[in-house]
Amino acid sequence: MDFRFSPEEDALRTEATEFVRQEWDPGDKDAYSMIVASYDVDDVGEEERMHAFAKKLAQRGWFTMHWPKEFGGWGAPLSTQMAYREAMAYAGAPEILGGGMFAPMLMMHGADWQRDYFLPRIASGEIHHLSQGFSEPNAGSDLANVQTRAVEDGDDYVLNGQKIWNSEGRWADWGHYLVRTDPAAPKHRGISYFLIDMNDPGVTLRPLYDGLGRWRWSEVFLQDVRVPKRNLIGELNRGFYTAMTTLSFERSQVEIPARLLRYMELFIQAYRERRAATGTSLLDNPVTRHTLADLRVQVETTRMLCYRVAWLQTQGQVPDKEASMVKVTGDEVGWNVYNVLARLAGDEALISPRGSRYAPLHGLLGANAWLNRGLAIGGGTDEVQRNIIAQRGLGLPR
Repeated sequence: MDFRFSPEEDALRTEATEFVRQEWDPGDKDAYSMIVASYDVDDVGEEERMHAFAKKLAQRGWFTMHWPKEFGGWGAPLSTQMAYREAMAYAGAPEILGGGMFAPMLMMHGADWQRDYFLPRIASGEIHHLSQGFSEPNAGSDLANVQTRAVEDGDDYVLNGQKIWNSEGRWADWGHYLVRTDPAAPKHRGISYFLIDMNDPGVTLRPLYDGLGRWRWSEVFLQDVRVPKRNLIGELNRGFYTAMTTLSFERSQVEIPARLLRYMELFIQAYRERRAATGTSLLDNPVTRHTLADLRVQVETTRMLCYRVAWLQTQGQVPDKEASMVKVTGDEVGWNVYNVLARLAGDEALISPRGSRYAPLHGLLGANAWLNRGLAIGGGTDEVQRNIIAQRGLGLPR
């Protein structure tokens, strides 16, 4: 395995880092630490600022570099994408690539009108958010258990049900939702995948607040929402398999170790400045230095696992178990970094992140320590990932 970047890719990393420095002002928050305790997700002004930044990326063609040329992208190889994504994450960019998991899925399974409508608007940054309606109160890791119903009615389907942990619904005009169209079929079948208008009067959002009191997710209630049949993505009653295509595009997650590394560096920088100002610092303790060195090794190990996933993809392989290894390791290392740094900071880590000048790293040190446990749940629980590793990697029985 050769993880080295080409001179052109190294130049792109430098260019991307400088672009973020010039075009993104973190304001009174520390952009580099934006992992768990991200920007105020209930701040409308902050959302508009992030949208404007995404449009700047779109103007440079970076937003869609990973798209095939036939859909207006660069067709950039995975190594180039990795170089760019890692540099942007390390520099603190709030947006990196456009379309998320949705656009590549639509390229594979979407109808012509769906591609023609959505892809150009995503590429330009006009469509910035899409509401992903997968999880339900009784269908999280067991996604095939979705119960939201879609009943055929003339040229439409009528949707009724509830979704939960929706992270972008309040900002989105469109959503892509899994619903059950054949309740008599086995649960992995009989599910269809639809585009829905989030401005339909039958769509209601109820806020779900995080531990810091911010509107971070939503419950979405669908009551008699009419969806035209042409909004079906892929085949009727095979939406679960189309959705698995969507999820398969979330693989290497190289942004995680990049941001963890910068987070650690800012922690060290903050306490070096403390030493310069007061003559003493927790960094003077050799145990602390060894602890930080151990965390640094863990972050680098995670980074190499991310690189390995991308390398396997360049070899035409499907890194199922390796992607799960990245997810589990990234979650555990993130947990260690956030909580160990908070423990080292002691009482200072408990200072509220809401604007106190005494809070280390603008309060994100404590906020990340409070909120990060959700990493092991979102995006597929660690238990699910370990099952994948056991069954597909080690050949163990179910």
